[in-house]
Amino acid sequence: MSDLTLTEVNPYTQLTLIQKRYVEARLQGLNQKMSAKVAGFNTETGGMYMDALERNPKVRAAIRYLIRESTQSVDELTKSDVMTGMMDAVDAAATAGELVMAWRELGKLIGAYEPERKILEIRDYSNDELKQLSDKDLLKLAGKRMTDTIDADYEEV
Repeated sequence: MSDLTLTEVNPYTQLTLIQKRYVEARLQGLNQKMSAKVAGFNTETGGMYMDALERNPKVRAAIRYLIRESTQSVDELTKSDVMTGMMDAVDAAATAGELVMAWRELGKLIGAYEPERKILEIRDYSNDELKQLSDKDLLKLAGKRMTDTIDADYEEV
């Protein structure tokens, strides 16, 4: 089946109610299991149906069509729209990890995090200069801490 163009019939209109619910949930960012649950399936016993929904050509065509249709208006997207979407993600988070990720993205969006700055000193050392450095300075050059070396020495004994 070839990709649909926007001039063709919207495949979403040809889906069953369960398929429409599934597509809507997937487009909201839910995973297959959660989307199947929203669509009305018992996710404990309906694994075969979830997989069939995801692989269904009509469902896949509807998802592709709706994604393409929604991306046409990206030029009109505002910061407020993105904020609203991220708040929806916060509300829909099912786990603490998902909630943290949504809040992290919101923090980035509003500029809550200062960019991390690292100053790198790049220098070539001669053999003589390296021989004159203390163990502590050599470890610092290697990016190690003194306690890392002590622990490593202790484990070898």
